Amino acid sequence: MKTKNSLYYYLNNFLLFSFFGFLFENIMHLITAGSLTNNPFYGPWMPIYGFGVIIMIFLTRLIFNNLKVKRWVKIILLFISVTLILTILELIGGHLTEFIFHKSFWDYTDMKYNFGKYISLEVSLVWGTACLIFLYVVKPITDKFIEKIPKFISIILLILIITDFIFSFFIK
Repeated sequence: MKTKNSLYYYLNNFLLFSFFGFLFENIMHLITAGSLTNNPFYGPWMPIYGFGVIIMIFLTRLIFNNLKVKRWVKIILLFISVTLILTILELIGGHLTEFIFHKSFWDYTDMKYNFGKYISLEVSLVWGTACLIFLYVVKPITDKFIEKIPKFISIILLILIITDFIFSFFIK
């Protein structure tokens, strides 16, 4: 059985939530725009979601699990911190994808409280809320599944995502 501190635990969280991010983005884009997203990758994943989940897991383990405050204070502090961190991740991700692909894959300039095209208050609040739902509802469920994924499946998926990354960034 894999422990929650193993490399495979983090890798599987990254892979699973990169895939869930792909599904989420496409469902939301289908509902709001009537089409699928313009995913820069060939495969069904959006790694920014996987990175976001890994950051949240580290943040809760390193800081919030050791805080000696009331639960509601911890939840508020967690909401504020992950909202800020994930907003910064989205800002960096937006600029990196524009630099690498020479185009934007999202643009929030039409939103009322945008800060440039890559971040907006409305979306940041969604990330904070989604993080709390992830940590307190989704993660306890997925942890049971993630710990049972065979290592060879994790390795195959990692090879696929790295290959996709190479083709998406360098061979396209």
